[in-house]
Amino acid sequence: MAKRSSNGIRNRKHIKNAHLLETLSYLGEVQLPTSIEFIQYNSKQTTTKSIAPSDKLKDLINDDYINWFKITGISDAEVIFNICKSFGIPRFDVKDLLSGRHVTKVITYEHNTFILMSGCFTTESHELNLDHIAFILGDNYLISLQENGTPIFTDVQEAIKNSKVQIREKGTDYLLYILLNCVQSLYNDTVLKLATKIDNMEDKLIENNTKGIDIMRFIRIRKNDYSLLKRAVSSMREEYSNLLHNDNHLIRPENKIYFNDFDDRLRTSSDDLDIFHESINSLSNLYFNNNNLKMNNVITKLTVVSTIFIPLTFMVGVWGMNFEYMPELKWKFGYIVAWGMMILIVIIAILFLKKKKWL
Repeated sequence: MAKRSSNGIRNRKHIKNAHLLETLSYLGEVQLPTSIEFIQYNSKQTTTKSIAPSDKLKDLINDDYINWFKITGISDAEVIFNICKSFGIPRFDVKDLLSGRHVTKVITYEHNTFILMSGCFTTESHELNLDHIAFILGDNYLISLQENGTPIFTDVQEAIKNSKVQIREKGTDYLLYILLNCVQSLYNDTVLKLATKIDNMEDKLIENNTKGIDIMRFIRIRKNDYSLLKRAVSSMREEYSNLLHNDNHLIRPENKIYFNDFDDRLRTSSDDLDIFHESINSLSNLYFNNNNLKMNNVITKLTVVSTIFIPLTFMVGVWGMNFEYMPELKWKFGYIVAWGMMILIVIIAILFLKKKKWL
């Protein structure tokens, strides 16, 4: 028994070592070439230029400026690994960034902080996908890595250029706060767009204007959207405390108020997602209730038809018997009388059903 346990431990160690030694590769679906914009600024001036992914980023850092390396496209695993390695980011963090899974983590090291989170974007077919976004925060530099080319940081670059919201007066940690807000705002905008779609679909259901629309597929897609967004927001909220409570002091005390504000924004996003989930459930209930109403209408119509034809069926059944002595068979006007009685019964049944408001 002990021997088997020892073998199990050795096997687990072998699997772990194999996991650490395996080649890093990008496992996502967005094959976007890696490009880097280098933004340097201080209170007096700012410059922006494109640099080659092969450049040594550390050599470009100027202590008199805030240095922001805006990296778009992470499909080149070797380039991304070399950049992260040069700033002391461990291999397993890079592996999470390049993996197909959407991992959320906030890890503080001695000289920098690594943040990995999910952004979101919509495809041409209006389906929601998550986007790997990472930040490496240092004393006077910030590296942002984005898997998709969605221009979510364009407004920040304009704010730096035009010296808005005092961004050039504050440090690198404030820049991180602004960029985190851009990602969080994208959550809010996406939830608002999806909620609008649900409201429009509810209006169509109420107006019975859903011809050619697969409502069950629509509901399934929206539920999947909710799951993706909820996991992204909830995971970030769980990890966010690691950013505020750290020992590397990269978040300045005077700027912690902004990061507390971001925590409140995350809580608001989570609440909005709960409302979004309730809207999905409301749409589902409305859809199934409409189906039940349609089924009830069909059953009602079938019941009305049955109510009218039951007495007629009874009469036909009686007169269809083959007894030898049936006086009605000898009646000269029996056929006409039979039709008259059946028509009279139908009229009486219809009037009765209308009086009861069943028809």
